[in-house]
Amino acid sequence: MKYKSLSLLPLAAALAACAGGGVAEPHVPFSIPTATPLPAGEVTLSSDSNNIENINTAGTGSTSSGISIQQREVEVLFGNKPFIFKTPGGAQYALSSYSDPIVPSYSSPDFKIPDRHAGQRLADGSRIFICCSDSGATSYAEITKQDYMKFGAWIGPNGEIDLFAGGFPVGKTPKPKYSYGSDAPETALSKGKITYQVWGIRVRNGQFVTSSYTPPKNSGYTFNPTNTPVLSFITANFNSNKLAGKIIGNSDYGPDVDIQNATITGLTFSGDATSGGKTGKLDGKFFGKFDSSYDSDTSIGGKITFKDDRSLDTVFGGVSYVKKLDEASDMSTDHLKKQ
Repeated sequence: MKYKSLSLLPLAAALAACAGGGVAEPHVPFSIPTATPLPAGEVTLSSDSNNIENINTAGTGSTSSGISIQQREVEVLFGNKPFIFKTPGGAQYALSSYSDPIVPSYSSPDFKIPDRHAGQRLADGSRIFICCSDSGATSYAEITKQDYMKFGAWIGPNGEIDLFAGGFPVGKTPKPKYSYGSDAPETALSKGKITYQVWGIRVRNGQFVTSSYTPPKNSGYTFNPTNTPVLSFITANFNSNKLAGKIIGNSDYGPDVDIQNATITGLTFSGDATSGGKTGKLDGKFFGKFDSSYDSDTSIGGKITFKDDRSLDTVFGGVSYVKKLDEASDMSTDHLKKQ
């Protein structure tokens, strides 16, 4: 059984317990342990790790000396190789369920994900919050099932902040070890559109906070929620090469983030976004595989930086919600809906 703290102080005792996949709702007290780095001499990165690309709010470019997602040359179940992350100081850490969000069990009355998160303290005194480790993924919250990318936030020992997303962009995604499919890399779509379910992360007042997210609690195999879902969407239209959507805020996360008319260029997108009456710069990438039948294989990640108010800075990640890749006449960024 795994446990995780709900406290905003990473080592304070709190209430949590595990049920099903991921770390679930509170039941018994436990403290989050401090993470220790992987021994430097024992970390060999996979050859595919060279294809990983990172997006950071630290620094001025789309990449920086902030947190970087990497892949370790250690095969686990089914030949998969685990993601790790590297801090600005150079230490490398394994992803851990202690730095995952707390997710619902099926007995949860409403499935709402908390808006504030403890994260996990690292050996250098910094703190990390990432979505999500393999053990933190759960079918009850689709956003946690990130097979080819990870996103999160880091607070340095001196209060530095880096929001980040990193993984394998489309066209650079490694083929599964036991796959007999084509080795040809997948390229950008020429038609159709994808609506992504997304989740935003910020650091405000020294705390990890997230946008509103209540995944649907479905009954049976049809999309027929028994609760009231609260979901944020971004839609990418590859006919018009436009992208738009909204990340829904709350009292902890702050105001919504609104994206109206971003431009898609190949496998990246950029443009403006607004939040709380201020304008920020959007940059992002498409991760995973466009043509996969699995939603977790079709991901999106990006950052939004606000030079006039860095507390509004946001990083987001998402997975495919609905795809319509055989329609070339639709030029809108209206969100597709599940039937």
